[in-house]
Amino acid sequence: MHIEKLKYYIDLYECRNFTETAKKNFISQAALSQFISSLENQFRLQFFDRSVNPIEPTEAGALFYDECKNLYRQYEKTVTKMNQMRDDVLPPLKIAYSSTADIQALLPIIPIFKSKYPHAELQLNKIKLKDTDDYLERDLCDVAISFSAEFVESPSIKYKILQQGKYRAMIGKGHPLFEHDSITTEELYKYPLIMLSEKVIGNLYEKMVDRAKLDGFEPIIEKTVDDLETEMFSIITEGYIGFAPESQSLAEYGDAIRLIPIVDSSHKYIIAAGYSKANKNPTLEAFLNII
Repeated sequence: MHIEKLKYYIDLYECRNFTETAKKNFISQAALSQFISSLENQFRLQFFDRSVNPIEPTEAGALFYDECKNLYRQYEKTVTKMNQMRDDVLPPLKIAYSSTADIQALLPIIPIFKSKYPHAELQLNKIKLKDTDDYLERDLCDVAISFSAEFVESPSIKYKILQQGKYRAMIGKGHPLFEHDSITTEELYKYPLIMLSEKVIGNLYEKMVDRAKLDGFEPIIEKTVDDLETEMFSIITEGYIGFAPESQSLAEYGDAIRLIPIVDSSHKYIIAAGYSKANKNPTLEAFLNII
């Protein structure tokens, strides 16, 4: 058993989903299942009840999780100390993000950082927007690229601004507003809207609704979905209007969707790099200095 693979078990225990854990660790679901089975065979104990959804850890599984966490933390500390013995190596920087807009805000910084620290390893992990604070507080990532609204309510987390601007309306071809160069809030709120669900974007959902009310309107949110791909498909095929940062790239959708400015709208955004005040990773400090 390779000790670095214990992270697979830790992640599975915490998210209770084979598919999501496999994606997070860039391995196949079959490989993950085989690894967990090999652990259970090695100790001749069942660690998870797979007959329920989501899967549930057994008593043995919970105990093994606690031991794994201790072992893996010690392993990471050892790796960090060994790397610090070398002049050209910094500990890896674990970066969490939730959307392509986050990556687009991050990209201008990466070449500068890599030119100064060419041997630094950057580890990317896509998460749900609502989990941003949780990932930072549980030390599952060093820095989270996200909308700043996800950080302001946590006193243990600070952030640095990467990008700010206004939201635009995402409108599909064939919609009455598709050809407009800009639209007013009054025009916008006459039509049914689509948004990512609260379980995906957390308190950003309510903040978007509150901003609409600040403009004097009660938004008609007719549909919520759990991923951006479904949202885009619904905008194109069902005529809903969605929201996206003005920096969002829609190149992959050709001329099927347009981002249209909203006149006099309170919908503004800040994309920021959030981090825990308690995080002592020297690579994080170097990264923040570049920002």
